[in-house]
Amino acid sequence: MFGLSINKVTGSSMSPAIMPNNYVLLHSFGSMKHLKKGQIVKVAHPIFGAIIQRIAYQDKNGLYWLAGDDPNSLACCQIGPISAEQIIGVMICNLR
Repeated sequence: MFGLSINKVTGSSMSPAIMPNNYVLLHSFGSMKHLKKGQIVKVAHPIFGAIIQRIAYQDKNGLYWLAGDDPNSLACCQIGPISAEQIIGVMICNLR
């Protein structure tokens, strides 16, 4: 409703910022083309499905590269570049 959704986090890739079984509030309204490094986003990934990761950087082609906070999370190169169209939402807050 109104571009807001509550999502349960099932993995540990964003630990310790977001622990498994926490809930996050996401917004999906507005443009997803002006995101910033450090923002946490939910992405529709073609291989890994719906994942929540942090934006590591944006390359010269306008694609986003993501990483988890946990050292055992997938690396940026494993996830690969993400277009703005693949971003489902941006985290507003962790509801713990």
